[in-house]
Amino acid sequence: MDELHRWTTWEAREMDATKDRHWLVVEHERFVARFLHPGSDDLEQIQDQDIYVTVTGGPTYYVSLMTLGAIDAVLRRWAATRENAGGGYFWSTDLVIIPRPGITAMIEAIAGLIHDDELGDACRTIPSEEEQDRI
Repeated sequence: MDELHRWTTWEAREMDATKDRHWLVVEHERFVARFLHPGSDDLEQIQDQDIYVTVTGGPTYYVSLMTLGAIDAVLRRWAATRENAGGGYFWSTDLVIIPRPGITAMIEAIAGLIHDDELGDACRTIPSEEEQDRI
């Protein structure tokens, strides 16, 4: 894995984003976040991203993170294309709105959700392989 980005979170923890094939991986003491590389090398400009979050000793969740600016851009695009009642509404399951762009804001939001024990309320669990076999 290649290190791509290093920063310090609000929790005063140094974090690294590493690349594992097509995935960026961020390891935190309480979780591992995996997401497809967004195509930009400036990870602090990302405004929306879907991330798989595996809680240490727990399940994996699917999380969609977006800034208000990213939501506004979608609504404007839909207004022009007449999708979703002409941009009259936006909804998404598993959505967490972040206050600013960037990987730092995204990881801080995930850390906060886990710290506050709210990740399971905000986002869906991805079934484990054993659970999928029972379905």
